[in-house]
Amino acid sequence: MKIYAVKTLDISEGNLEKICLLIHLEKRCKIQKFINKKDKVRTLIGEILIRTIIFEELSIRNKHLTFEKNQYGKPYFKGHPKFNFNISHSGDFVVCAIDDKSIGIDIEKVKHIEYKEIAKSFFSLSEFNYIVKEDLNIQLSKFYEIWTLKESYIKCSGQGLSIPLKSFSIDIDQYENIKVIIDKEHKEYVFKRFDIGSGYKMAVCSVNKEISNNIIMIDQNSLINKFRGLI
Repeated sequence: MKIYAVKTLDISEGNLEKICLLIHLEKRCKIQKFINKKDKVRTLIGEILIRTIIFEELSIRNKHLTFEKNQYGKPYFKGHPKFNFNISHSGDFVVCAIDDKSIGIDIEKVKHIEYKEIAKSFFSLSEFNYIVKEDLNIQLSKFYEIWTLKESYIKCSGQGLSIPLKSFSIDIDQYENIKVIIDKEHKEYVFKRFDIGSGYKMAVCSVNKEISNNIIMIDQNSLINKFRGLI
């Protein structure tokens, strides 16, 4: 297992268009539809990040890569069942986790939102209580902690939002052990939380027994230059 992170930087419109010409047409069209420039940059960086990782791990060049999606929309690398990946982005970060089994990763920039109303609608009662039992000044942080853990689980399962968020519960005990509970049963998933930067929450979910502690930080410009060299 490896976990990667790129802190995104602004890209000029001209360079953005040039780099987009190097990626698959379907993804290029998706990027062009975004109105917010940051959404364009994050999606583009996520695309070239996974393509560069695949070259480094499997020595397969960009033109030979074929991605498909399962019935729930989760992308996978066709023909390589032991290479699993998941990408997430928020704010100034794009993150990616790879593993030989299914993996899920989620990062969220902490924003001041009506977290209690969201938690009441989408979280289990025990998750809601986990948040509101804390001092008011850390409740928002606890909300995002649960949110990223739940998102990482549904992404790892490969079923995404087809799984109702209230149908399972993230349980964090007094020793900070994390479990997912479905129908009162503990399921065999492993979780880890990460402090990747001030104002962000990140979580990884795996079906393997251990999750790497290390985050491989990649400079955006170095990544773009390396990707150009693979074309």
